[in-house]
Amino acid sequence: MRRFKSLHFAMLALGSVCLNSAYASSEGLQSLSDSEMSATTGQALMSLSYIAPTDSANLEKLRNSSSNVGFYKLGLEAKVELNANIKNLQLGCGGANGVGGCDIDIKNLSLSGLNDGTETGSSNPNEGSPTFSNGRASTSAELTNPFMEFAIKNPDSASTREFVGLRLSAEKISGLLTAGIANSSTASTTDGIQSLSGYMQIAGTTGDVWTQATTFGKSSSNCMPQTSAPTACQSIAGKLNVALFGRRDFVSLPADGNTSGISIPSMNVGFTLNPFTVNGKRQTKAVAPNVTATIPEIAIARVTGCSESAACNDLYRNDQLAVSLRDPNNLASEDCVLWICTAKFKMGAGSKLTDLNIDITFQQSLSMIHNIPLKGTGGYLSLQKEALQWPGANADDVAQSGWWMSFAEPVQLGYLKASQQVDISNVLPQVATFVTQQLYASSPIDVNLIDALGAAVNQPITKTLVIPVSNNRATLMLENQQLKNQSIPSNCYGGNQFC
Repeated sequence: MRRFKSLHFAMLALGSVCLNSAYASSEGLQSLSDSEMSATTGQALMSLSYIAPTDSANLEKLRNSSSNVGFYKLGLEAKVELNANIKNLQLGCGGANGVGGCDIDIKNLSLSGLNDGTETGSSNPNEGSPTFSNGRASTSAELTNPFMEFAIKNPDSASTREFVGLRLSAEKISGLLTAGIANSSTASTTDGIQSLSGYMQIAGTTGDVWTQATTFGKSSSNCMPQTSAPTACQSIAGKLNVALFGRRDFVSLPADGNTSGISIPSMNVGFTLNPFTVNGKRQTKAVAPNVTATIPEIAIARVTGCSESAACNDLYRNDQLAVSLRDPNNLASEDCVLWICTAKFKMGAGSKLTDLNIDITFQQSLSMIHNIPLKGTGGYLSLQKEALQWPGANADDVAQSGWWMSFAEPVQLGYLKASQQVDISNVLPQVATFVTQQLYASSPIDVNLIDALGAAVNQPITKTLVIPVSNNRATLMLENQQLKNQSIPSNCYGGNQFC
């Protein structure tokens, strides 16, 4: 059963013992008639409420049937405005956490009103960092009905009653919380969120990155390509239909010293970030699995815009693969085409891979997540002796022993655009496997007599190939990306970075 107590009851009790009611004025107390009193309304500044262990609203009892914890809440029925800077917020340090270990460790924490200016940094407003029309320091966060809540075990027994938790929160919070003063390109040990025990949902969003230009099919050693599970090999294999010789297999030689592989240009890749949750004790990073991306086309021919002139000869000569015409399972075999055991292979103009699907694990140090807009129902800061589910918390938000910081609403990070180019070299061996699978599943590549004779005098065999790889999914780890929309607006006057 839930029982409510408030100052209303005190006022009612006081009125019941008076024969004549009164109100205060500049002339002193004035009497009120019954009709005047019935027309008068008001609101208490403070409120008290209680959720018993057996109450249906007691989430802790629903979570743990053996729990016998009641919750007492003391609330302020008001809207409070707050602008604050905290240089170093450290809670729950040492003790069970060890020397230097903290439940919560945040450097340069600021709370202000929500940004009201045009976001800067991109033509897409969702990519930009928050700005303020009159400066951030002139704004304040709004806390509607802030309260303190106490968790009491065995509340109905004076001999075994025990205080097991304290929570600070508000019914609604509107503001911008930032952690750190610099949006650096690497994780920091002196700025931002260093350790977080708590619960923070990250809303689903989208973004894009630019990849680094790289080279495919070139490595320090020859290896056998795979048609099943990807390995670290960048070799590809497939089928040829050679004039006069019929069906032959080929395999590329990544370690051949006379070629430099196939150039892969820098590309813009869009991705989708599904909602995920940061939930646990002393966390230092956020890990988002199942980020999905598709690259519609990967150009694998360097001939675009370059004619067969002297200036381009080296590009043409080097941007190719060395391939063996021996049995891929026996590279020492002398079963060659005429006297040709190896040849040069070059992708013709328009060659490309299509529809490469990538599953990305996005791992970001918490020190590189700076802007946390707070909207809607409020979060809370709590301290508990044992695991507790506080009233109104999300089903998976169970505060663990020690200090706990929770954000009720999903944090909207906005459009995620990385400032740095991403290295995709770890994807290339997987792509080699996909290409090999597709080449063996497709018709053999025709090599006519002219191609064969050209190969005999060390001329590259040039073929335009369009290779679909949509039936496969590559995996990639993205870690500690500097995000353009995470620049931190100062919460100070006078141009100070932190005050």
